[in-house]
Amino acid sequence: NYANVPLIVNIARQEGVDAVWPGWGHASENPRLPESLKEHGIQFIGPTSSVMSVLGDKIAANILAQTAQVPSIPWSGDGLEASLTEEGTIPDDVFNQATVNSEEEAMVTAERVGYPIMIKASEGGGGKGIRKVTSSEDLKIAYNQVCSEVPGSPVFMMQLC
Repeated sequence: NYANVPLIVNIARQEGVDAVWPGWGHASENPRLPESLKEHGIQFIGPTSSVMSVLGDKIAANILAQTAQVPSIPWSGDGLEASLTEEGTIPDDVFNQATVNSEEEAMVTAERVGYPIMIKASEGGGGKGIRKVTSSEDLKIAYNQVCSEVPGSPVFMMQLC
């Protein structure tokens, strides 16, 4: 399985490899892969896990862009900026300020950001965990659909231009 980090690490150990280059997609975007390989003395050919964490996460990447003064469209994390932690990640308290954690927060965010709006699970992909919403009447249903499609994923909202 291309996304199975423990399997990749176990095969690399069994084969006695010095390094792993994961290609694109799947495990190549998983920050656990370079960490796990490093624990076993195997070089990961690619970005560090901290870079993968920040740039691979939609919420963290938006916060990082705002910190670098990149103009952004209105979203649930408007105006947030952060200095990276020692591990090279966005601090949890700042990250959490950009997330939407309830129907009520979704309603408040949508009114502030403006319709039409996208509700997105940051860990979703392939069309899962994303909904376009054009009015407050559809917001609660869409929010709950996003949350149920990608359980446990942080959710954010962004204006559609």
